[in-house]
Amino acid sequence: MGTVLNPTDFAAARAVRSAKLEELGVAPISMAPGEEDAGHSHTLVEEVVVVQSGEGQIQIENESFDLCAGSVAVVPAGQFHALCNTGDVNLEAVAIFNSNVDREAVVLKTREEHFDEGVDVEAVKVELAALGKSVRRLQRQLAAAEKS
Repeated sequence: MGTVLNPTDFAAARAVRSAKLEELGVAPISMAPGEEDAGHSHTLVEEVVVVQSGEGQIQIENESFDLCAGSVAVVPAGQFHALCNTGDVNLEAVAIFNSNVDREAVVLKTREEHFDEGVDVEAVKVELAALGKSVRRLQRQLAAAEKS
């Protein structure tokens, strides 16, 4: 499960593992009011999002957490996460992550891939109709074979 720490409970920040500086990557985040990202998950890479200013929400797996200046969100490797700006000003944050992994080994998934929502209903209907035709054809063949 992901964790979000607000300024009032920052003492709980001990949940963030220590790492050597050369093992960390840093990515700035700037989101306009109302902006949201599609979200993703990735194996092997843990992420910590530190909010500098603005307000927003972060979804970690199936839970959403409010964010404000000073909030720290901890996203374990493999968990889906998405950010959105719910405020009236830019949401400014920084993502800190472990970069000491083999990038070729990291599996990146979209929301649909992570939650396995990628079912193409129309394709399933077409396949089901084709199967129905095959079943009816086989039933006719069986009935003809039983008559002879």
